[in-house]
Amino acid sequence: MHHAIIERILRDELKPSARISDTALARELDVSRTPIREALLRLEREGFLMADVGRGFFVKPLSQREVREVYPVLWTLEVLALRTAAPLTEERRAALAEINAELEGEDDPERRIDLDARWHRTLLESCGNEYLLGTIDAMKRVIRRYEYAYMLNAGFIPVSTRTHEQIVAHVVAGEIEPAVPLLESNWRFSMESLLDWLPEGE
Repeated sequence: MHHAIIERILRDELKPSARISDTALARELDVSRTPIREALLRLEREGFLMADVGRGFFVKPLSQREVREVYPVLWTLEVLALRTAAPLTEERRAALAEINAELEGEDDPERRIDLDARWHRTLLESCGNEYLLGTIDAMKRVIRRYEYAYMLNAGFIPVSTRTHEQIVAHVVAGEIEPAVPLLESNWRFSMESLLDWLPEGE
């Protein structure tokens, strides 16, 4: 249900600001209303939908403005975490390589988002600042609906995984500052790809 509703949102079959009818969706997808309601609640948490007490769920519009405002803040916070992180242990380096390889071979966009988030968290978790890491995680919940659109394009995945490899190579060598623009470019590429995809002026 979750995937099916997201696909309708991204294909513009469920229009921005449109009210979602759980009854109509249940009929269309030939399921009961219970899994539809569960999917709608999850999509609200992930930022795809807005809830209005007494009126139901509405499609949250995707906007260029939100992308321009959120992505630079996210990469700035990640750069701060990178600069304050402890050196990579062999265990974490191996984990990063394993996650990256799994990401490269993954077809499901939702799994791609989760793997990418896990890679970044593994890279940065040794900064020791739980407030910073929590803020980064919260911002990633805000952009999840945008990242879903990005991760649908399989051609973008090798760009991300190659950049991940380059970042790790610099960090392993103790070259943090050369890794900084690569970490920023990792998010900047996502941002610019989304801005090209989203309608202008939104």
